[in-house]
Amino acid sequence: MQIKERIEDSRMSPRQVAIIAICTTLYMIDGFDVLVMAFSASHVAEEWGLNGAQLGYLLSAALVGMAVGSIFVSTVADIIGRQKTLLIGVCIVAAGMLASYFAPNYAVLLILRLLTGVAIGTLQSTISVFASEFSNAKRRSTALSLVSIGQPIGGVLGGLISGVLISQYGWRSAFLFGAVVTILMIPLVMKVFPESVDYLLTRRPAGALERVNRSLRAIRQPAVDVLPESVLAEQNKSRFADVLTGYNARRTILLALAYFVLMASFYFANSWTPRLIAESGFTAQDGINAGVLFSVGAIVGGVLLGLLGARFPMRKVLAVFFVIGAATFVVFANSTNGSLGWALFAAALVGFGSNAPIAGMLAISPTYYTSEVRGTALGLVIGMGRIGAIISPILAGTLMDGGWTPGDLYFLFVIPMALGAVIISMLGQPVLRGPSPKAAAPVH
Repeated sequence: MQIKERIEDSRMSPRQVAIIAICTTLYMIDGFDVLVMAFSASHVAEEWGLNGAQLGYLLSAALVGMAVGSIFVSTVADIIGRQKTLLIGVCIVAAGMLASYFAPNYAVLLILRLLTGVAIGTLQSTISVFASEFSNAKRRSTALSLVSIGQPIGGVLGGLISGVLISQYGWRSAFLFGAVVTILMIPLVMKVFPESVDYLLTRRPAGALERVNRSLRAIRQPAVDVLPESVLAEQNKSRFADVLTGYNARRTILLALAYFVLMASFYFANSWTPRLIAESGFTAQDGINAGVLFSVGAIVGGVLLGLLGARFPMRKVLAVFFVIGAATFVVFANSTNGSLGWALFAAALVGFGSNAPIAGMLAISPTYYTSEVRGTALGLVIGMGRIGAIISPILAGTLMDGGWTPGDLYFLFVIPMALGAVIISMLGQPVLRGPSPKAAAPVH
């Protein structure tokens, strides 16, 4: 039996479970790092006397950096390896957060937020690839869905912790907290994460056989005497060309479109739901509560989709959840004329409906590409989603200035969510297997 087939069909070892747990924790930290500027924005603006435009640039800098990191920088994981890319990314995020604690002025903090965003974008793409390659066929969808909910969990916990820290020690303390917890992950990444077997079998770096066996022993797989024949073709074109031409072109376009419409819808809802609650006759605190419930709903949605994806074909589950997501936008658009309890429940519901497909997209996307371009491809399609995340709040604000009501906008975003279901239905079969009866039995 081939090395990859054996990993696909075997039970998850303790080391593989630990890898998924650490990947989830890294996503939690990334969720906090992305939102730390929002948590401290008013205090930063007060200290440095920033106007609205300057504050907007600070809030957007990390998102812009994440798009750049996902699309252009994450390709290094296919060149230097997953583990090394992951380690470098964690170190840069830690350094960026620590340097932000000492930032003397607005310009320095803006640059640091942009650079930290680049590292986060690279890190998130690499985490998803790593988790996919160290999961077996049966548990891959569940594992990747669990990793994806780390971000909203990090946002919720980070918001609670930041509120306490900022009130007691000032806005810089939130960045220091983010730096400390990220630094604590560095030795775990070095100790627990072996290099990806997929990468080693494809790239064949120096000492490949020894490194493959080291990775195999780490996950309780038998060592091999020789490596299988390499299937890596000579690189006559860039990895971007590989994922945008030939048999990869169609799947890349479809996945990129799905990410774009989904992230545009999610970040619109994430940005505007608290404000819509507050503008509908309820209090500002009610709006904050709606934001928390939105994140809680997002977590529940990711977990449920992961559980269903382990029992049924993930592509079909994901298409259904896109439709459910569109329905939750309709429900929320009609909720703010009723009671506060109903409006808050609808906020949780739209969080559920808009985030569950994100978990599904992260679960299926790595499975559609071979190892030699997986990091590049995933970075590209996630990066397209980041562009949607940047554009949609700006578009929503422009339409609001033009006379649209927030409720009107929720009806508008039903369209891209429904379109996402159509796009996913057009995808063919993945490269990596999903759950099957064969995958349920251990291989001896």
